[in-house]
Amino acid sequence: MKAFFDVFLFPIRLLLIVVITLIDSSFAILGTTLCPKFYRRLNHYRAWARRLLRVAGVEIDVVGLEHLAKERTYVFIANHSSYFDIPAVFVAIPSLLRIMYKKELEKIPFFGWYLKKSDFIAVDREESSTARKSLLEALKLIREDVSVLLFPEGTRSLDGRLGEFKRGAFLLATKSGKSIVPVAIVGANRLLPKGSIFFRSGKIYVKVGKPIELNEPQTKENLSKLIDDVRGWIGREV
Repeated sequence: MKAFFDVFLFPIRLLLIVVITLIDSSFAILGTTLCPKFYRRLNHYRAWARRLLRVAGVEIDVVGLEHLAKERTYVFIANHSSYFDIPAVFVAIPSLLRIMYKKELEKIPFFGWYLKKSDFIAVDREESSTARKSLLEALKLIREDVSVLLFPEGTRSLDGRLGEFKRGAFLLATKSGKSIVPVAIVGANRLLPKGSIFFRSGKIYVKVGKPIELNEPQTKENLSKLIDDVRGWIGREV
């Protein structure tokens, strides 16, 4: 019965998601144009994500928020297997959060235009010099008391299995001096897998790990161990 309702309601839900995103993007473009400093301090991304997931029939169950201190900022490291991952984390984590996104998303009408005006960080994966610049911009953001969410796999997983982690996210964290917080997103791939526009209603679990303090000098060996530890924790949770 649930599967039947998902199919029946899909066109309505999809239309509502498009409308919500258009309206929120338009207000965000206006806000960042007229009052950029004030508007960017608002956690309006979270409000958009909450509305989007509500109309999609998706619930978020989060555990581990007790590990986070309200007055601190972090580098959040998460697995990535679905377009639902970003709104799920926005809803689950109350911190003022910024993400890095693929530059080609800027081609999407309204939403892409907003991304370009926002202080989210565009990454051009075809240009290594641009990617390095993006990391420097993220480093600047995180030093301005804003947390950053990174997906070190670099792209969404096709089958939900955890891919290899790239070093850039961890280099950013070590250079910023902030703690790394591993985040496991469970169930998003089942609701909206990569390569599909059809999504199902259901629940996504977001598990927040304990912050990892970077007290030791980050040699190559220490960095490799850090990557293995974070990937290992996320892998056990997903």
